[in-house]
Amino acid sequence: MLGQVVVKLLLCTAVVVNGQNDGSVRFPAPDYRCPEVNGRFPDPEQCDKYYICRKDSAEAVLCPEGLLFDFSIPNREKCVLPHNVKCGDRLLVQERTPGIDPRCEAANGIFNFDDPTVCDKYINCDQGRAFEMPCPAPLQFDVTHGSCVRSEQLSEQARRCDKDQEFQEIDGFRCPGGEKVGPQNLLQAHPIYPHPTDCRSYFTCYFGKEPNKFGCSEGMVFDALTQRCKEPEEVPECGCWYSCETAKCEDCNVDCTCPSK
Repeated sequence: MLGQVVVKLLLCTAVVVNGQNDGSVRFPAPDYRCPEVNGRFPDPEQCDKYYICRKDSAEAVLCPEGLLFDFSIPNREKCVLPHNVKCGDRLLVQERTPGIDPRCEAANGIFNFDDPTVCDKYINCDQGRAFEMPCPAPLQFDVTHGSCVRSEQLSEQARRCDKDQEFQEIDGFRCPGGEKVGPQNLLQAHPIYPHPTDCRSYFTCYFGKEPNKFGCSEGMVFDALTQRCKEPEEVPECGCWYSCETAKCEDCNVDCTCPSK
């Protein structure tokens, strides 16, 4: 998490573009040594601060509050939303402006909705004003991506609304919830379970609650003990899944009986 720094400026000037203040602030930086004669360069400690060098003379710039300086693309350095900016050791940022909408973590940016039980909305802050924005169904907001994504794309930092996922069911399977110890005796944040009636399929329960169905390659079956796809003869309970010789039916159940029609 980025730290906070109170920035005290002398002789500051706000940047005006097309008659409007873009929120950035510039001030002289006589002590800064330009790495090159011309260009834009990041501050070594503060992620939302950079320097503009012209003919070896430097000017410091603060990004609009909530934005960070991205210099990953040469000659296209600019202040952007923080979701894809790698700050590294530049851990400091501007302090939050007092008096802005309390739902805004910073004057500018995209943040979780203020109701912790709501996942399909988010707050878009523009110069300290908060605007409620909806996600198109069935997408959910992910603060790491700064956008609405499908449930299977949610990051670990994304909010999860249990009430929406608690009763989700696929092929009669529901995730039991909670963590599970896997084959390596390690806790699984996304536990894996065999399909109850299909030897070729299995489920991954994202954060123990949201089932996602996967399948082994043709000719393979899922081994619940090792949680890997194997040859049928290596998994006794699924040894007849493809042959069904004794059952004399096209697709047999796990116990080698024919499915009811």
